[in-house]
Amino acid sequence: MSTSQSPKRLLRFVSEFVVIVAGVFVAVAAESWWSEREERDYERDLRLDMVAEFEANLRILESDLAANDTARTRVASFVDLRERELQAMSSAQVAATIGRWLDWSGFDPEMGSAQALVESGNIGAIGDRGLRLLLSRWAGLLEEKRRFNLQAVDFQMHQVAPAVARASDDNDWTERERREVQELLRSFGQLQEGVVVNQMRLQSAAREILAYLRQ
Repeated sequence: MSTSQSPKRLLRFVSEFVVIVAGVFVAVAAESWWSEREERDYERDLRLDMVAEFEANLRILESDLAANDTARTRVASFVDLRERELQAMSSAQVAATIGRWLDWSGFDPEMGSAQALVESGNIGAIGDRGLRLLLSRWAGLLEEKRRFNLQAVDFQMHQVAPAVARASDDNDWTERERREVQELLRSFGQLQEGVVVNQMRLQSAAREILAYLRQ
């Protein structure tokens, strides 16, 4: 091989290497651009889904709060009875009304993209920091909601319901049974108050998320 051909071969090798490296860089840049585009499209579609989801959540919360306001009023009307008024009610009146007073609504959120992210713990997949923080607050309130609902349901099922069943068993509400149920309902009302306050905070958070999404 002649010495004069070595520079040519070296130049050809360097040229091919530059072409290969340039090709790799172009491919990486194209992949990065495509990935960013897919992420933007994903977040755009996600935001559209969230708008519909949180509009539904607000409707559900409005209905639940209205139902719970009625339930709280009914419980208070019994809890606030004076001793003479409490004992003046017939057993049939007490039995006929106690059950209705215990009707209340826990909040079950609309299942959608946001809820799936919350329950999977994958909120970090959202690139928008502001939206991520709002959804993190929403997730915290939902966890609080589960705790309040569980406390209220547990107390109703294991404390109030058995006391009502015992008193109703012979269709004769004694003075002691009336006082016992009235005191239990007073405690239940306090638990229910926690449920309502949490739902109001969820309502406020849902409105804030919707306002942010519509910007």
